[in-house]
Amino acid sequence: MTKVLITCGQNPGVYFLQKWFPQLEFIYGDASFIAQILASQQVLLPKVSDADYIHQLLNICLDQQIDAVFAMSFAEQELLAEAVELFSEFNIKLHLPDLITRKLLFDPKELFENLNFNGIKTVSFQITSSFAEFSKACLQLGYPTENIAVANLQNLDLVWIINDQFKKNNLDGKPVITFIKAAKLFAADELLFLRKFNVSNQKMYASFIDGKLGYIWNLDSISEEKIAELGSQLQLNGLFEIQFQQKELFNLKPLFVQ
Repeated sequence: MTKVLITCGQNPGVYFLQKWFPQLEFIYGDASFIAQILASQQVLLPKVSDADYIHQLLNICLDQQIDAVFAMSFAEQELLAEAVELFSEFNIKLHLPDLITRKLLFDPKELFENLNFNGIKTVSFQITSSFAEFSKACLQLGYPTENIAVANLQNLDLVWIINDQFKKNNLDGKPVITFIKAAKLFAADELLFLRKFNVSNQKMYASFIDGKLGYIWNLDSISEEKIAELGSQLQLNGLFEIQFQQKELFNLKPLFVQ
């Protein structure tokens, strides 16, 4: 049986792959222990920020006799895109988004503007490059009455929610901070991606081949026709995590090309 490593094992959203590929043996990995997974089904992974991340991951795959790796975060995908040949020398396949998809999603401002122009509504958003722009954008997006999702353009996977009244530490699995803490946290970041955030979150997974819709998992209130239109307009290829909020696109994340 083919043995595969799934990264980001702390995130329950990655477990859907077992339903897509029941013929595979799954091992989950993350930079810390995964409480919800048996110890025999997980491995401790290096941090993406480690200088020798690629070689550490390769050694883990060799020790665990891993045949393939599904990199589930944008940061991991960017690093491992440079190591496809290295891993293939050891007969380890890296499942990653293709180059066209990575370039398409690198500029979320252009992506969201194009989708809105072509009739696919997205949540309200802003791109900022200074504290003044950040403050203004938060107000334009509805702060303090609305939740604001903020992420660095260099790490779109790490999303924080700005909410001054929420008493818990996380909302829909994302860390919650006050506006003041956010201003301090992102003071040194040049480019930020801000979106209005609603807890009415509809997450699904869909596969595409040259823009044509293949399979959908967890389809809820969004029509299959809308997902098909999204794939056709962007000429998507591979498996994607798609999030809508009140029928407006919140996030489009490439996972890999099969």
